[in-house]
Amino acid sequence: MQKRQVEDHRYHKIQFLLSCSRMKLSDPISSLRGTNSKQRAVLEVMGLTTVRDLIFHFPFRYEDFSVRIPLSQVEAGMEVTVVAKVERLASRHAFRRRLSLTEAFLSDGQGTITAVWFNQPYLSKYVRAGETYRFAGKAVQTKYGLRLQNPVYGRESLGEAAMTGPVSPFLPVYPSSAGLTQFVLRKLIRNCLSAVVDLRDHLPEGVIDGYGLMSLSDALRSVHFPEVIGDQTAARRRLAFDELLRIQLAMGRTRRYRESRRAQAVTFGREAVLGFVEGLPFKLTDDQRRAAWEVIRDMEKDMPMNRLLDGDVGSGKTAVAALAAMNAAAAGHQTAIMAPTEILALQHYRTLSAMYAAGGLKVALWTNSYHRSFADGEDRERRGKAESMALLSEIASGEVDVVVGTQALVEPSVSFASLMLVVVDEQHRFGVRIRQLLCDKGSADGLEPHLLTMTATPIPRSLALAVYGDLDLSVIREKPGGRQPIKTKVVSPRGRQAAYGAVRRELEAGRQAFVVCPLIDSSDMLGVTSVTEEHDRLVGEVFPDYEIGQLHGRLPAAEKEEMMRRFRSGEIKVLVATSVIEVGVDVPNATVMCVEGADRFGLAQLHQFRGRVGRGEHQSYCFLFPANYGTAVRERLSAMEATDDGFVLAEKDLALRGPGDLLGVEQSGQLSELKFASVADMDLVRDTRVAAQSILEDDPELDNHPVLREFIGESVREAHLE
Repeated sequence: MQKRQVEDHRYHKIQFLLSCSRMKLSDPISSLRGTNSKQRAVLEVMGLTTVRDLIFHFPFRYEDFSVRIPLSQVEAGMEVTVVAKVERLASRHAFRRRLSLTEAFLSDGQGTITAVWFNQPYLSKYVRAGETYRFAGKAVQTKYGLRLQNPVYGRESLGEAAMTGPVSPFLPVYPSSAGLTQFVLRKLIRNCLSAVVDLRDHLPEGVIDGYGLMSLSDALRSVHFPEVIGDQTAARRRLAFDELLRIQLAMGRTRRYRESRRAQAVTFGREAVLGFVEGLPFKLTDDQRRAAWEVIRDMEKDMPMNRLLDGDVGSGKTAVAALAAMNAAAAGHQTAIMAPTEILALQHYRTLSAMYAAGGLKVALWTNSYHRSFADGEDRERRGKAESMALLSEIASGEVDVVVGTQALVEPSVSFASLMLVVVDEQHRFGVRIRQLLCDKGSADGLEPHLLTMTATPIPRSLALAVYGDLDLSVIREKPGGRQPIKTKVVSPRGRQAAYGAVRRELEAGRQAFVVCPLIDSSDMLGVTSVTEEHDRLVGEVFPDYEIGQLHGRLPAAEKEEMMRRFRSGEIKVLVATSVIEVGVDVPNATVMCVEGADRFGLAQLHQFRGRVGRGEHQSYCFLFPANYGTAVRERLSAMEATDDGFVLAEKDLALRGPGDLLGVEQSGQLSELKFASVADMDLVRDTRVAAQSILEDDPELDNHPVLREFIGESVREAHLE
């Protein structure tokens, strides 16, 4: 009885000490007790400088010690949790290894074992002979017998309240660094959770109850020190909800801010647009027609359009953009189309020039290397300073209807008479600042231009809602008719010669082939094929009787253009290139795509490569040559054989590789901060979207939710996650 009273006294003393050291989230770690200067220095290097940082420093896994077994059943190699009495405690030095050893000889009435700790002489302060503790660790067979090496422990009578290193059934393991043990991290985080006084729940009670969520304080305690597996599952769901809700609220506020701005409404130019559609050499798909109508309806409003055109490879996004530009031109306004590369800009310029040839629109190309214009069937190179200045004057005066270019369009020298529509292709390649600079060229008298952005690859719906929820979305899944499905094959090392035979048959039939390599130059360290070495090998060993060219980003613009001209004309039969040909290359006579080092590319990018062929009337082929032909690689690449639906492949890519391959650096950087949420979780994305809409509908400025407003940040984001 007296012994129990002593334990109770110790427990209440601990609680009293904690209550006397109340902390705020903003308190610096220097105010924490139980840390020395070296440990604080390590914490600061890890970016943990405040109490808030520690509380929101989450474990990346747990060691499961929930199942206890008697000592008689412990065997070498087992991760175990035991409850045992310390019969004797001893400390000594192992001089050969310059180690201090602390040994506890344990028994539970059914068996015995020795627990050993290295270089932890302070343990004698916490572990005492005659007391019963909970120990968790790995059993190791040594020449001295079975040992528990460096087990974590806790006073069984005090349970989770013990400050001497209590053992949770699921022991958290944190990202750490040399000089900071898991023991210290657990102690610090537990103390912070017990002592923090200003941890307020930012979610409204209605949201917590409506979605069956944990409170924030319960979620934090459960994610760090769960008692049962269900605790940490529920805690992670609450924290994941917070992460996605934060994004959805920020985007919702952005959308509301955009809806408060004004643009000049563009009357539907029915006659011009229908005439343009009838003059196209192909029939628009139903998806294209629907997307085009959505764009036209947006342009009729006095609120600036901000629409994302999400389409599969080869689905005809450019035609929709061209139709929108025709609608703007019919009302006397200009369009700027910005692409990330000169190759893609040049391709758009050629495509639009052909589309508008009968409609009388004047098209210009403006990049660092190309200054050209097309009008009345004539394509003119605007060489020299005088010609370039003349072209800029034509753009500034409104004589040019559609200007295609790269980032060079945002230069101060480029101005417009009436920029009404901005189209950004592969929008993930541009930061918000560049897009805004281009839009600013069309802003006047408080009115802004309409903005249409286009994706390079299909974006899964859950990702689109999570990342682009502030935009209106048009989806084009349908492919133009008359095209044959591309036959795709993942080629084993043994099958390479057979694949080359198939390529040769296409070349003999007068067709052409692409070969894509991951690198420009060879690299022994990476062990993958490069453009230069593959070009030399194909010329010398595989196709010596055919003209083979090479294309990569280090070539001067003039050489790249000449190489593409020769390939388009059919003079070059095989083009070896880097991913520079991923977009903007349209050669209908090319029927073969070979990808070396295919395992180094995501499915979405491989689908982009494959989309460079299959654009003509002939059957096309795609051969994937992985550098690593292991089982996991074959299983992943087999998806390319199974489907040519880019949306299906994008979903698989999202599940396998995350959103990085599908988004730009800025958007990916924001999503990389998600610790618990997955943008592939459609149900959670949908729930947080609905919750955000409900909150903002009742309280647009979050004046009645100050803690929530502080949680998402005061700034209204001007673009998706940037």
